[in-house]
Amino acid sequence: MRRGRVAAIPVLLALTVVMWGGAQADPTPPHSEIRRQALFFSGYYLFVDPDPWVLTKEFALFYNSVPDTGAGRPGMRGLFHIIYQRTAGPQADETLFGHAWSQDFFHWVVDTAAFAVDTTPWNSLHVWAPSLVEYQGKVYMFYTGVDQANDQSIGYASTSLLDTTDTVWDPDRVRVWTANDTRWAIADPPLYSGQTQLRDPFVIHDPDQPGRLLMFYAAHDSVDYKLNWGGLAVGVARSQPGTVNAWQDLGYYPSTLRSVTKIAQLEGPHVFPVNGGNDGWRLMYSSAGTPPGETGNTTIRFERLSSGASVADTTPAHWGAPQVLKDYLGGSSTVFGWSGSEELHVSGGDYLAGFTAWGPTLQGIAIARIAWQGSEFSLGQPTVTGVDEYRSPTRGVSMSLEGFSPHAGRIAFQLDSPLVLEAKLEIFDAQGRRVASLLAGRLAPGRTSLAWDVRHGVASGVYFARLSFAGGTRSVILPITR
Repeated sequence: MRRGRVAAIPVLLALTVVMWGGAQADPTPPHSEIRRQALFFSGYYLFVDPDPWVLTKEFALFYNSVPDTGAGRPGMRGLFHIIYQRTAGPQADETLFGHAWSQDFFHWVVDTAAFAVDTTPWNSLHVWAPSLVEYQGKVYMFYTGVDQANDQSIGYASTSLLDTTDTVWDPDRVRVWTANDTRWAIADPPLYSGQTQLRDPFVIHDPDQPGRLLMFYAAHDSVDYKLNWGGLAVGVARSQPGTVNAWQDLGYYPSTLRSVTKIAQLEGPHVFPVNGGNDGWRLMYSSAGTPPGETGNTTIRFERLSSGASVADTTPAHWGAPQVLKDYLGGSSTVFGWSGSEELHVSGGDYLAGFTAWGPTLQGIAIARIAWQGSEFSLGQPTVTGVDEYRSPTRGVSMSLEGFSPHAGRIAFQLDSPLVLEAKLEIFDAQGRRVASLLAGRLAPGRTSLAWDVRHGVASGVYFARLSFAGGTRSVILPITR
């Protein structure tokens, strides 16, 4: 997707085909439902494309409720969605978005040809960097389109319901934002072979003006142009009332200029507040290409917004100095190799994900759960309450804790199942090492109570309990203080 970016080669091909059915190539006819499981790592899950020769790039995270079409199961079900740019191997031309859906971030179903370039001129060569937002009863997918001259602009496709392979996109691909619509972006900078650099939209509801949207994006700026060097800065635009087709230019963030960030190719901007509120905003972005000393350690950075300031305010004094995400997290290996990220807030949880262009072994989309401590955060395993593939007869399985306390010497689990099934209940530490197995065999119908004695040999820290069975998992986080 980017000039100067060499995609990581998947060196553990056997791992990339951990599916429910086995390795499968790109489907024909174009739509398919390929089942697969994410890879389990300490602190995160890793989604990889079903084709071992195809890699993931920029992506959108989204959550919604869709009609449950399973036989005898009326009502709605919640789905997490990833729409992602496919690249390398048979998708080296970057003409397709894949679409994956899940209820637990671990069990996925994938349509590898969910959205493609078409004859609309502005997106006839490539499609890049999707972003999803629900607005006035429709789901809009904003993305970067590239025309036959390699010039970039931003537009959208829309659908009345983002579902699975049942998703029907409206016929029009609408371009809404170009470099010429701004007062600051350079349409044809000489440093990129005279081709427009305007890309990576991220669209949210405007927290300050209800009924309007904010769009954050990366573009080549006039300040760097006058200095005769390449550089992308983050811009922001606001939709006009009642429409997604007309936008107001709000300028760019001077704090994201190359002279400040020292990043020649800044990409993938997005913003998120503390725990879904309207304070503690962070502007996060990535460093692309191969800057000296990068090697996956300092790729993702963020800037903090001053308390009380508007996220659309570009005043430099209101934004803090860039912080490297990996350093902020104390050197956490969870975010090693990320090059492009996105945050998702849902009721009951926040998630942060990044595509792992630097490895360490596979290029996929790593997903972790945010744990907020006031305005600060850490990352852990992406546990989710509802987890089954929607036709699974085990949807009624649940796991809960009875009177949990981080200081208790005994942790009691209550397992409820509507049927007899083979299951495992295992405990893992923060490094993903199994430290206890409480069940490995038949789970009876009804309620089963199990306990983990932590009085001897269990150190303080964060642990994860995972109940796994055919068709789903249940997980809980267990912070323990001795």
